Amino acid sequence: MRKMVLALAVLALVGVGTASGATTRPHNTALPTISGTTRQGETLTADPGMWSGTQPITFSFQWRRCDSNGNSCANIVGATSKTYVLTSVDVGNTLRVRVLATNTAGSSAAVSAATNVVSAKTPKSISLDTNQSAVLYGRSTMLTGRVANGQPGESVTIAEHLVPAVRGLSVRDVATVTTSQDGSFSLTVRPIAHTLYRATTGQTSSNTVSVNVRPRVILNRIGLHRFRVRAIAARSFRGRFGVLQRWSSSRHHWIGVRRVFFTNAFATNTFAGPMPTLVSSAAFRARPVGVRIRVVLPRSQTAPWYLTGISNSRFA
Repeated sequence: MRKMVLALAVLALVGVGTASGATTRPHNTALPTISGTTRQGETLTADPGMWSGTQPITFSFQWRRCDSNGNSCANIVGATSKTYVLTSVDVGNTLRVRVLATNTAGSSAAVSAATNVVSAKTPKSISLDTNQSAVLYGRSTMLTGRVANGQPGESVTIAEHLVPAVRGLSVRDVATVTTSQDGSFSLTVRPIAHTLYRATTGQTSSNTVSVNVRPRVILNRIGLHRFRVRAIAARSFRGRFGVLQRWSSSRHHWIGVRRVFFTNAFATNTFAGPMPTLVSSAAFRARPVGVRIRVVLPRSQTAPWYLTGISNSRFA
């Protein structure tokens, strides 16, 4: 009986020793690492590295702010998650992360290498462009742009400025659009005259985009050797003139014949806009027969709002 008790005691001691030997504290075999862009506003992510020891092993994190050489580190209060968003305080410094690995046998710590020096946040900027720098009156153009270093869904206000300014319409907001995931935005506009466009979000403004406009000039036959020319724009050309031209098949270019003066003008609602549309018209005779003609409204007569206007051609 006494031998049996001794044998059981020995077995118990052996069992305790075996259990104790099988449980080991975490041991770091590869240092923790940090991934992400070291720029203000960006997010860094910690990886705990490689660890041996009794499983399971849990990890906790402590971010540390260091000088530009990775020395003189201090814990960042509250920065104890796997990720960390860089702030203005971090600019000019580096960061490390301390990882504490814990299991049933105890805890061990390891510290990552220092990151690159944190740079300041790139300022927000806006670019603006158009697919057409000149359009016919009544036609539209597409404005496109992009907000760099902003957030998706930002509000962007598009403003227009008539050149020269018109009282009450010199500068006005056309529309407000929102940026897409990549910061881009677009807007279709219909300028009534030479217009400058600019995009703004918050205190940041874009470059200025200039869109010129040509008056819409239409030439029609109204009788034998008789024609009518109409110039459509947001202004009257009454008292001004167009130049009647004929095509020279021998010289292969247009030749000026004479001036055609616009004698009347009336408003129309054909083209909607912030200002009424006016139709200026002139009637004239044209000879000889069988020659192709057109009317050109020169820049001297359309300025300052419009470019040169050119009609369609007709056979006299």
